Amino acid sequence: MEVKAGYEEGHLVVAAIRVLSHQHSGKPPTVEEISKLLQISYEWCGVLVAALDRAGAVLCLTGPFETRVEVLDHTALEDLPRADSAATVDQELKEFSAKKDEEEEKLRGLFASGDALKKQETKMGKMAEDLKRFKPKASKASPLFKDPSPDQD
Repeated sequence: MEVKAGYEEGHLVVAAIRVLSHQHSGKPPTVEEISKLLQISYEWCGVLVAALDRAGAVLCLTGPFETRVEVLDHTALEDLPRADSAATVDQELKEFSAKKDEEEEKLRGLFASGDALKKQETKMGKMAEDLKRFKPKASKASPLFKDPSPDQD
């Protein structure tokens, strides 16, 4: 699933980049600094920055130790959808949760009906019968491991 940043969120991130860049004498901020300023989770901020990078609004400057973000084209924000992208993520999470609840209910039904226990009992019964009928094959003893007899001295 590709998350697209919304219009309002895009403007917030770009504004945070500008403010932090101003505070640090023109040095582009990191995703962590942006998330702290906006008081959103680091992960969600990373998702938004990546979406804005794909949209061409910001540029991610990746170094060996950190990634910094700078504004590339603020007019690209106008092309972003006006709807809140968090709403679509919330909707997908609700659908996922409903699907998991449905699967969980099926499992509860399976165990509550006793079908799983009956299947296990029949399987264990067959295994017990097979074990009772099992007879090991007679094998020739290895000459290396035969018991010493007293008359060989």
